[in-house]
Amino acid sequence: MFENKLLAQNGLGWPTSIHVAKGNEVLIKLRENLEDQTTCTVSDPLGLKFDVKSPPSNKYQEWSDGCGVRVRNITLQDGGRWRLTASNSSSKSITGWTEVHVLDNTITTTAPPISLQDGETGTKVELSSLHNAYCVVARPFSESSLVPGNCSVTLDRTTRAVQGNWQIYLGLPGRVTELQANRHVTVQTERLDVGYVRESNNKLHLYCNILHTTKNVTFCRFQRTTSNYGYNVVDGLSDGSHSYYGQGFAFKQCGMTIERPTAQDYGTWRCSVGVQMFVGNQIVQQTPMQALLSIAPTNLARNKRSDDEIRTIFVEEDSPFTITCSSKVSLSYCWFQHPNGTQFTPVPLVGEEQLFWYTGQSLEVGDCGITFAHASSGDDGKWSCYMGPRQSLGVEMSDSVQVRVTGPLAANQKDMQVNIGGNATLYCHTANNRRPLNYCRFLSPTSVGMNIDSSVTPENAILNRFYFTPGRDLNAGDCSLNILSVQEEDIGNWTCAAVVDNEISESSDTIYVYINDNYYNNQYQAGIIGMAVGLSVLVVILIGYVSYKRQWIRWPILKRENTNNYTQERADADAFSLQTRSTSSGNISSASSNDSIYNR
Repeated sequence: MFENKLLAQNGLGWPTSIHVAKGNEVLIKLRENLEDQTTCTVSDPLGLKFDVKSPPSNKYQEWSDGCGVRVRNITLQDGGRWRLTASNSSSKSITGWTEVHVLDNTITTTAPPISLQDGETGTKVELSSLHNAYCVVARPFSESSLVPGNCSVTLDRTTRAVQGNWQIYLGLPGRVTELQANRHVTVQTERLDVGYVRESNNKLHLYCNILHTTKNVTFCRFQRTTSNYGYNVVDGLSDGSHSYYGQGFAFKQCGMTIERPTAQDYGTWRCSVGVQMFVGNQIVQQTPMQALLSIAPTNLARNKRSDDEIRTIFVEEDSPFTITCSSKVSLSYCWFQHPNGTQFTPVPLVGEEQLFWYTGQSLEVGDCGITFAHASSGDDGKWSCYMGPRQSLGVEMSDSVQVRVTGPLAANQKDMQVNIGGNATLYCHTANNRRPLNYCRFLSPTSVGMNIDSSVTPENAILNRFYFTPGRDLNAGDCSLNILSVQEEDIGNWTCAAVVDNEISESSDTIYVYINDNYYNNQYQAGIIGMAVGLSVLVVILIGYVSYKRQWIRWPILKRENTNNYTQERADADAFSLQTRSTSSGNISSASSNDSIYNR
């Protein structure tokens, strides 16, 4: 008997201890088999004893080759020590026990979303508070990973790629089936939350708060985009018209209250927030964060410009050039379309060999620009710029820019439409920004050359018709000619030429001057009208002459007393007419006779 007790204390029961959730099953047995075993007796925690070959219900079933039992549908009453005793015909027996711990199966897996900070490194993410043996973590766009012990993962660097629903499979004590849990992970990006609040007492509050940041606010500034000066807003400071708005810099809040707003206070404002943060053990100033906010209702999408409003950029071939566009709202992105259809999205400048890069203050303040390292003739044409507003979805804003790839000196307009007798301006200037000119000259279509600068004014105009355009200057790269009373001889190709400062060779460009089509139409129509009037007058004269000859026209009688007088006067007139014709005939005959004598 002592030997059997010693064996039992050494743990003949298998397993020695087991955790099982309600509703599951336990399998317990003796670790060793008794030779010539004849009986296997089970004793439950409540004192019930039975032989496994004749169980009291189907809750129990004989299990294993030796002495063992399967207990189905475990309940809380099944918790405790279970004993198994094996005996044989020689009255030899062995006893072992197993401690059963019954767990509640109602495990809740509801958990709040996990919020992470974008850009953080070495972030440990706790996925479960349950005492699991292991877990399998399936992240979006990543392979599953098996984590032993406490369910947590460490991210080398947190990015928005880890956002979404994470599938967690937990191996819990007392359960064969893994517990499935979902954890929603969001990655918060540091950003400015901008807007305004209008109070019923007419006060206007502007705010520009930093969300999801570990940085500290050092200053807060608001500036109208139409003004050069701004407002330095500090906790608790006011000038009576403008004061701080918000809970304070400690809460990463930058705001300004306008006590009595005027019409000038409505429109677009730029807010700037100074920030600093710890880098190692030192506090380092960071680049200020900026954004735009629009107070007055405005149309965010700028209307596309018509062709005559398109800006033109003049660039010399093989030189760098920059195309810019802007909006009155903060931007999420922008991109450019080449005249041949190729699309370019500006990226930061990181290397000298880069072909293009972003230019501007920032997208947050509405600046969109792109710089190309080299211009070629293929870059000539109309470029399009497209911008995506940060705070709204929908159709992108757009703008257009005309790029002209030229020599050092370029005509502002290659074709100039004029009217005879009207005035005209021929304008050439330097490409690649303003550069001084050593001189300026023009050559007319009739090969008349003119050396000209700002000293040639309308008062001392060349040939009384040509002078330098007022307000322009050779030192600013301008070569400009005004023509008074355009003549036919001015129609055709003009040439402007100059030597640009620091250049060796002379540069030139041509301007084609042509007459407005309406001028010829008007001249032609005037000629037609004049001809028609002349023909009409001639026809009237001929008709009058023929009518007179044929007596179709009678001079009106100015005064008639009665019908008898009229008849008598008509008869006298006829008689006078006959006499006149007779006299005239006689005179003609005499004249003819005299002429005949003179000719002889």
